Amino acid sequence: MKSDPNVVNLVQAAKQGDRTALIKLIEQYQNQLYRSLLPITNNSEEALDVTQETFVQVFRKLNSFQQDAHFFTWIYRIGFNIARTRQRRQRPESIDTSQVMIPSSDQSAEQRFESREFREALKMAIAKLPEDHQKVILLREIEEYDYQQIASVLDISLGTVRSRLHRARAQLRELLSDWL
Repeated sequence: MKSDPNVVNLVQAAKQGDRTALIKLIEQYQNQLYRSLLPITNNSEEALDVTQETFVQVFRKLNSFQQDAHFFTWIYRIGFNIARTRQRRQRPESIDTSQVMIPSSDQSAEQRFESREFREALKMAIAKLPEDHQKVILLREIEEYDYQQIASVLDISLGTVRSRLHRARAQLRELLSDWL
């Protein structure tokens, strides 16, 4: 994947102190970053906070950005690291099981997978995956990146993307065996 020349120009201008260029970069990437962080944080407010904090760090560290990297890759890594750090600092939330409904056996598979309970179980299962497996699953299944884009964003080989996805999916099948 080749860097967008407009983004390269905006980054150069922002590095030289052009605040308008920095604002354009933020506007261009804030929604994509937010969508990428939402499955990691499992909370829209937290994802917004992490997105804002990410762009504060981008502003502070912009001079360390290397032009040979993709700008979104760089900000995604910053955001992902901030989200993970914030998660480690928080105590785990207790889970209220009083409202959990056991799916009836007469539900179709499609209805079970669309249920709120399944989505919550899926989020919890993804959270149990190793960090490198979480990244590839989220980029592939939520952001719908192709394998090459994932390799570029995570700076790993195509083979590594394939093996991590395979392992992550196998782990998810095991973690969600009650649902499948």
